[in-house]
Amino acid sequence: MLTSVGLLLGVGLNLAKLKPESKVVVTDGASPHATASKLPTLPVAVFNGTKTAGLARQVSDTLAARGWVISQVANWPSQPPSGTTIYYPTGYQEIASELAKETSAVISPADSDQDQTVLTLVVMQ
Repeated sequence: MLTSVGLLLGVGLNLAKLKPESKVVVTDGASPHATASKLPTLPVAVFNGTKTAGLARQVSDTLAARGWVISQVANWPSQPPSGTTIYYPTGYQEIASELAKETSAVISPADSDQDQTVLTLVVMQ
C-alpha cells in the first residue's frame, strides 16, 4: 500500500512538474515559506486547466504539505493559459516567484477581474 501511495505521489509531482521540497527548519510554528523568505504570504487558489481529473487536488495537497495555505481547488473556468501559470495581485510578484520555483510555473500579473486576494495557480501539466 505504501508503495502505491509513493508511486501516485511521484506521478502527481511529475504531472504537475513540482520540484522536490527543499528542507526548511522552522522553530516558531510559522509557515516554512514565511519564515524562510520573510515575504508576505497569500493563500493559493489551485485550478486544473487540463482534462486530467484530480490534478489540481494533487498539486494543492503537495503545496499544503509544504506550508502553502490553499484557499480553493477547482477546474479553471475560462480559456486556460498555454502553460502552468501563477497570476498574482499587485505587490505580490516576489511571493509568486517563490511559488513558481516550486511549480515550474511562469508568473503573470492578475487581471482586474481576477481575485486580488490570492495567488491563482493554473496547472496545465
